[in-house]
Amino acid sequence: MNKSKKVKRLLALLSMGISVALAGCSSQTAQPTATSLVPVELTYYFPNGPQKDLQSVEDAVNKLIKPKINATVHLKLIDMGAYEEKMKVIMASGEPYDLVWTGAGFNNYFKNVANGAYAPLDDWIANYPDMKNGIPDMFWNAVKVKGHIYGVPVFQQSTAGYGYLIQKAVADKYKLDWKSVTKLSDLTPFLETVKKNEPNLIPWEFSDAFTTAPPMFGLESLGDAKTPGNLYIKDGSKVVNQYETPEFRNYITMMRDWYTKGYLRKDAAIYKDTMADRKAGKNALQLGQIDMDSVALAAAGMDATGRMSIFNPDTQSYDFQFVKPLLTTDKAAATMTAISANSPNKERAMMFLNLLNTDKEIYNTLVWGVEGKHYKKVTANRIETIKDGGFQIFAPWEFGNMSLSYLSEGDPKGNDQKFTQMWVDLNKNATPSKALGFVFDFIPVKAEKANVDAVIDELYYAIASGSVDPEKYLPQFLDKLKKAGANKIIAEKQKQLDAWKATTK
Repeated sequence: MNKSKKVKRLLALLSMGISVALAGCSSQTAQPTATSLVPVELTYYFPNGPQKDLQSVEDAVNKLIKPKINATVHLKLIDMGAYEEKMKVIMASGEPYDLVWTGAGFNNYFKNVANGAYAPLDDWIANYPDMKNGIPDMFWNAVKVKGHIYGVPVFQQSTAGYGYLIQKAVADKYKLDWKSVTKLSDLTPFLETVKKNEPNLIPWEFSDAFTTAPPMFGLESLGDAKTPGNLYIKDGSKVVNQYETPEFRNYITMMRDWYTKGYLRKDAAIYKDTMADRKAGKNALQLGQIDMDSVALAAAGMDATGRMSIFNPDTQSYDFQFVKPLLTTDKAAATMTAISANSPNKERAMMFLNLLNTDKEIYNTLVWGVEGKHYKKVTANRIETIKDGGFQIFAPWEFGNMSLSYLSEGDPKGNDQKFTQMWVDLNKNATPSKALGFVFDFIPVKAEKANVDAVIDELYYAIASGSVDPEKYLPQFLDKLKKAGANKIIAEKQKQLDAWKATTK
């Protein structure tokens, strides 16, 4: 998602029910009515920050779901920074719980499935066609493990292309043709203009494009983006060392040129506090992962002005995508909800999940809270959050089907219905990776990965930021990677990819 427009829904997602086994839902397979079910309380673990008024939201959600599935849900919020470790303890202890947030990153879905932590959901998912059909098949296929589904993907703005953000004031002042860019090197004259005329601005924020946005170079990572072993997107079958490609050499040569001309901070290789520059509005241009750019929004009759940072809404931007979206396993499985293998209420938990994906009132209660207390309506489908209301969960990506969500202050103004449909269509029409559904298991090369990571930490950012001469340091880098075990990692990736492809024919 585009950073500025995408933090848009400060979604408060947490325990909505999903459902519904209502006899009145004709599109669902016949389910037991709420009155025929014994009452249960579901336990739902998810990460976020503390919410002072979480209890009133839990009460409001339960008031809505109890008549539908005769269940209530207890929202067990864990601080984001502590979430993974606490869930490891909970799962290892065998403590019963019902629902849990998981994904391709932390609290890793694939690892937890391999460890037997989650229940298979295939049969139950088939009973809820509205939920199933609301998520494209390629998402479901991406999260299968040995042919089975163990979690429901959150249908959010999962697919985004890559491009850049440029300060609107800079582009307008110097009449820069910001829509003409087709590759990263096309930004060079813009950066030169900033360098010559705007001494208080940093022409380019260093956010390493090669590992952050591999599709800009025709590549796709398999597992950790920095670990050797990528695919060329067009080929999708042969694993290569991305650091030995001509694309990498051309990139670091360009970055060296940009660095020596003063387009980056002098300490770019080691500078960590990028938020400080963003808050101060110092970056003239920066890398962006972008779904709907300024051109697409303008064409739809919507506000096309973005923000360079959510932390500095006053610094307006034009956002431009020049690399089209690619749906990878990591993106499809980025955020999911699973049901514990130890849950005593698996079927009811599935009903709750269905509601969270199909019931607009339940979804928005969980995401935004109580109307009049946590938000106020502006139009039928747009709200304004109430500051200090006690409930603001800045995680629209955590739960349910976001196409149900109200729009908020962070969303572009204009045709609200069209905006939602735009990102839904973007997800449905994204190009699927030829390795969609493949997950690399690092365990067979765990020692080599640790050694390679150490080499990358030592040399990579100095080279990628242009801080050192690539003619001197690239050969050293490649030699150290080889000695650390890069070739063994690449061979293992190839072996696993070939085996996976053989099972998907």
